[in-house]
Amino acid sequence: MSSAAAVTSTTLPPHGVEEKTVLEELSLPILLADRVIKSAQEAESSKQDCSDLAKQLDRLSQMLRSAVRLAISTPLYDRPLRRIASEITKNLDRARTPVRKCKKHSGVFRQVFCITTIADFRKVSSLLESSIGDMKWLLSIFESDGGAHLSLPPIASNDPILAWVWSSISAVQMGQVKDRDGAANQLASLALDNDRNKKMIVEEGGIFPLLKLLKEGASAEARIAAATALFNIANGKQRVRLIVEALETSMIVGVLEDSPIKVQISVANLVARMADLDDYAREEFMRLNVTRPLMSLLSNHLNLQVVSDKPVKTSIPSLVKMNQRLAYKNIKSNYNRDSSSHGGAHNKKRLMETPECAA
Repeated sequence: MSSAAAVTSTTLPPHGVEEKTVLEELSLPILLADRVIKSAQEAESSKQDCSDLAKQLDRLSQMLRSAVRLAISTPLYDRPLRRIASEITKNLDRARTPVRKCKKHSGVFRQVFCITTIADFRKVSSLLESSIGDMKWLLSIFESDGGAHLSLPPIASNDPILAWVWSSISAVQMGQVKDRDGAANQLASLALDNDRNKKMIVEEGGIFPLLKLLKEGASAEARIAAATALFNIANGKQRVRLIVEALETSMIVGVLEDSPIKVQISVANLVARMADLDDYAREEFMRLNVTRPLMSLLSNHLNLQVVSDKPVKTSIPSLVKMNQRLAYKNIKSNYNRDSSSHGGAHNKKRLMETPECAA
């Protein structure tokens, strides 16, 4: 399996555990499905039930092989694929039991086994249908253009947020350029709702795609959406430390140095929150001299009305807060100038929000 080595995970395995590649994850259920299909074809009793089961197994096997082809051709968001592949393996293992009972028997012994397997076949068929539904949903996510997915896979039927998180992260990582900012905004909205959603986004591998979008986003809107999502997620020391340990503090400082001003403001908010919640993050940002781009950003908004003889505090949160206030002052000034020249009040409520509200 030489090609398998090239397909790696986009999420981190538990500490000290070497995670299987995607192809290794898929190879077991494919092999198991082929074996159960062969056993079903060789059955001596309940032939119709075994035949129906073999058809479901064949369909499932073909879907798994489609996922393999996608994994070879392009890096996949693999978290839902791994979860679904693991569940499929369990269901295939359960499918072996009724098929084994269909070996050749005679007399009363055979009749007892046939009665037992009727209920077994129904249960297994239902499990396989759920697995087929999971794979159908998964392939639609991977092969889509990054649009919204309103359907739910059976594996997430009891937790719809999980499906929403999966599809949003997949769109951020694999979707069309035009759809990535919308997916990042969805994650930002979910993270803003409650801590459970934040934890789920982190556990399902959302940090790395968002950081990548922040660095490489094709538009300012996409990068702002990524920064906002990360800001909403990173409201605790543990989640901040995950970003720091991903060795992305230097990237964040780089974005702060070389981006449009509206992107810089969003990233400055993220830096301030991370530095405020985690001493180690603050030390890393200071080591990378983050105060230099923050002061540069601040100077872009300075004017004679706000220059003071008082010494300027150079802590990261104080610099960001000062920048927010100055940016708000300029926005308000621009609004008043536009209102007087055009006589309009377009978007007045949004423009007059304080920096704290906007954050």
